Amino acid sequence: MKQKCISAMVFAAIALVLVGCDKDSQLASHPKKHASKIAQVETQPVTARTLTEQITGYGVVKSHNSVVLKSLQTSQITAIHFKAGQTVKKGQVLVQFDPSVAKAKVARDQALLNASKQTWLRQKELVNKGVVARSTYDDSESDYKQALAQLEQDKSQLAELAIKAPFDGVISQTDYHVGDVITVGNTLATLYTPDQLTIEYQLPAAQKSDYKLGQQVTVYSELTPTEHAQGTVSYVSPNIALGLMSLKAQLSDVKQFSPGQNVKVVQQTRDLLQQVTIPTAALMTNIQGAQVFIVVNNKARLRDVKVGQYYDGYVQIVSGLAVGDQLVVNGQNYLRTDQKVEVFSAHKQDQPTQSLQLNAAGK
Repeated sequence: MKQKCISAMVFAAIALVLVGCDKDSQLASHPKKHASKIAQVETQPVTARTLTEQITGYGVVKSHNSVVLKSLQTSQITAIHFKAGQTVKKGQVLVQFDPSVAKAKVARDQALLNASKQTWLRQKELVNKGVVARSTYDDSESDYKQALAQLEQDKSQLAELAIKAPFDGVISQTDYHVGDVITVGNTLATLYTPDQLTIEYQLPAAQKSDYKLGQQVTVYSELTPTEHAQGTVSYVSPNIALGLMSLKAQLSDVKQFSPGQNVKVVQQTRDLLQQVTIPTAALMTNIQGAQVFIVVNNKARLRDVKVGQYYDGYVQIVSGLAVGDQLVVNGQNYLRTDQKVEVFSAHKQDQPTQSLQLNAAGK
């Protein structure tokens, strides 16, 4: 019995030795599983730049010299002699309505006038000879004058069917086409002088101290946002209504704009010098706030940051980073603080000057 116990103990000891050897063999064959994992990240140095602060509002194009061309009769358009944005001359026919009925009236009136004139002249000769009564002559004279007045009236109506430019200028787009029947008073287009266009717009009154005469504005068409023009602020109202201030800007290039057009206005207000900005992709936000990773001595360091304004894929950093910090811009989502890192490539730095746009818009 004693020998059996000794044999069992020897067998157990041998088994433990074999298990230990097997574990050592596994550790030797898989050393990476137990080594500290090194993360690969992409970084770029934090830089400072000058930001141009902007604010957005909305307004409408106005002209010091413009006229709305309207139809004076109900008729069908037979010809349109302009394209949107075309320069036209005073007296140029812009829209032609169907003149056939009006021309027929004028021709009939002319024939009646000729006949009544001959009758009137004949009666005048006869009354002078005492052959006819004075009343007969008076009736013939009245008929002649009525025929003359009717001819002038119908000629005027015929002329109204040809809409002409009252002055040299640029013509806007028309919503009508050849063949359309237009009723009296419908707006056909707007004629304006292109060197006298202004934008009347509104901006939030909260930033009123930032609005100055001479500041630059960029005006965008709401219909075609790719079209834009430059201008300068020419008027800042001292009054505030419903939290908004009214402003005016003089445009310098207005080929693509016309009076009455709704536009978006982006006004440059002031320059912010030496502002730290980082790509928004590098910023992490969670319940603790905004954070980023930087690399110090090949280790990841988590930093709390305070953000400012967002713009064009970047964000302004008010505090928490310094110029020269190596910012992690790729791979930060799987990092742990104090984790060893390997920088596998340096991110290309962006331009030193950008435009910062505040998302504050007037109505």
